[in-house]
Amino acid sequence: MNRHVCRAGLAALLAMLAPIAAAVPEYFSTSPAGSKYARALALNNQGHFAVNSYGPETPYQGAGIIRWPFGESVGGLGGYVTQVRALNDLDEAVGISTTATGEVHSFFYSDGRMVDLTTRYGLQDVRDINNRGEIAARSADFRAAILRDGVVHVLEPDNSGAGDLNERGELLVGYYDYDYGYVPRTAVYSDGVLSELPLFGGKPVIGQAINDAGWVTGSVTGANGRTHAFLWDGDTFTNLTPWAANSFGYDINNRGQVVGVTDGRPFLYADGELIDPNTLIDPDADLLLVSADEINDRGQILAHSCDRAGVFCYGSTLLTPVPGVPEPAHFAMLAMGLALVWAQGRRAAASHP
Repeated sequence: MNRHVCRAGLAALLAMLAPIAAAVPEYFSTSPAGSKYARALALNNQGHFAVNSYGPETPYQGAGIIRWPFGESVGGLGGYVTQVRALNDLDEAVGISTTATGEVHSFFYSDGRMVDLTTRYGLQDVRDINNRGEIAARSADFRAAILRDGVVHVLEPDNSGAGDLNERGELLVGYYDYDYGYVPRTAVYSDGVLSELPLFGGKPVIGQAINDAGWVTGSVTGANGRTHAFLWDGDTFTNLTPWAANSFGYDINNRGQVVGVTDGRPFLYADGELIDPNTLIDPDADLLLVSADEINDRGQILAHSCDRAGVFCYGSTLLTPVPGVPEPAHFAMLAMGLALVWAQGRRAAASHP
């Protein structure tokens, strides 16, 4: 069995988790996911995430993968800074790291092994990795690129950048359109074709995330200068916050749920409802959520958080929907299946990006 087959089996088993949580949960349980000068991001469908350290009190900026209650250091490329940008469901990570000479390189990390993508493939500014091991980054000549099966596929146009990458290999590509006065545009690269997202209300949109159905969320700035989060389902745009002063859509899962921020508060868009997750957490907790950054297919959300007074805004919080825990028999079957796929994958010949 090769690694791609193992990936497919693992993805199928993880997909069993998607229906467990209700579209709109009764409430969220909360778990600390970061602390002062440590921000959590890159939430995967297993509920694992990365934590990056930063700030003036930490000249050495490291990164780790959290599989609660355990953590794994990602390491680095010889310098003082390592930051994870994306994590797939196999806990393979991509990010940036400085070398011993201070250069910023992109990396791939898996099972304690670090690969320098800049030295090996000339890739820069890595952005995402999917469960097939495809990696979204930027080429040496400043164009969006995908690393697939050891081959770099460089895309058009010039001076473009890679964004979110879904499990079908569809990539969001950002660039500037001179025909509209040098404004940012977003296109979707799929099967060798680059398709621009249509205008929303006559205005170009900025895509932030894409799910496996090709649905996109992001932001659009209207004539009045206000920015609004949107959802594009391939046929129709929806303004998720028409009443807001400013909002941004940050992430979308395969259930079509969108998270982001509107006027300094997080939002969850699910089944046509717009919800402030602050209303679904323990009201007695000393916790104020200020943005919802990522959502997985289980409905878990990574949020940036403050204390209730909104003074100390250093934390990250993992929100888990309740009800949202598998029944014991379901969980046991899932765990057995995951263990089998993992064991087969370990016996397979190791592959390299």
